[in-house]
Amino acid sequence: MRKEYSASYSPVDDRDDTRLLDSNTETRPLSKFRLLNLSPWLSHGVLMFITMMFFVLWVRAPSIDDVVLYSPVNEAIESIGIIRLNGTLGTPSIYRGTPSPELDAVWDKIALDARPIGMTLEQLLRTGEKPSPSMTRYPDEYGGDYMATVEVIHQLHCIDMLRRVSWGDHSSGHGVHESSGDFRIHLDHCIEMLRQNIMCHADVTMLTYDWVEGVKDPFPNFRIPHRCRNFEKVLDWVDDHRVDVPKSKIVRLEGNVDLPSPP
Repeated sequence: MRKEYSASYSPVDDRDDTRLLDSNTETRPLSKFRLLNLSPWLSHGVLMFITMMFFVLWVRAPSIDDVVLYSPVNEAIESIGIIRLNGTLGTPSIYRGTPSPELDAVWDKIALDARPIGMTLEQLLRTGEKPSPSMTRYPDEYGGDYMATVEVIHQLHCIDMLRRVSWGDHSSGHGVHESSGDFRIHLDHCIEMLRQNIMCHADVTMLTYDWVEGVKDPFPNFRIPHRCRNFEKVLDWVDDHRVDVPKSKIVRLEGNVDLPSPP
C-alpha cells in the first residue's frame, strides 16, 4: 500500500523565531576539527592547480629554436614553401660557367659590395649589440645611423670569391686587388666563415642514393627539398634601405676610437 505524503506550511511569525527551531536542534559554527581535516585536501588541490599552470606555460613557451634574432630585415622575410634544389651534376645555371662579363654581372647583382644600410640606436639595441665608440656611423647629413649590412650578402661575396679562385682569378673581385698575403688571409676568412655558418645551421635534409648506369658506387641524389625564403624580397628590402655615401664621407666622427684589432 503506497504511503501518502503531505506537507503543511505555516506562516512565519516574526515575533517568535524560536518556533522555527526544533527543541533538539543545536546550532554551532563549523568545528575547527573539521577545518583541519579539510586543509590537507585544499592544500593538495592548490598545489595541483599551480603545477598544472606551470606545466601548461612550459609546454606553450617557445623553445630556443623558435626564438628569432632581431633584424630590421625580418619584415622582408617571406617563405616560398618547399623548393626542390637542383644539384644534379652538370645542370646549367645562370651562376655557373666560364668567367665572362655577363656572368660576373649576374654575381654582382647578389654579391656586389656590402650594400650598407643604416640602423638606428633602437634597432642596434634590439639586435643585442651595445653602442660603442668604435662603431662606424654615417655623418648627420646622411642620417647619423650606425653602418650595417646583412650576413647573406657577405656569404655570397665569399662564394663569389671562391668561384673566381676556382677559375684562376686570384682577386677578391670587383676590381679590388690585394697583396698575395692579404689575399690568402681574405680567402681563408671566407672559407672559415662559410664553414661556421654551415655547421651553425647544420642542415639535416636527407640525401638518398641511387644506382646509376656506368657508375660503380651508389650516387647521391642532390635534388633535395628545402624550405626556402624569398631571397629577391630580402635583396629588394636591402636595396630600398641602402645608404649611398661616397667613401670620402665615411670618416671617423668626433668621439670615435679605434679598436686595437679587428673584432
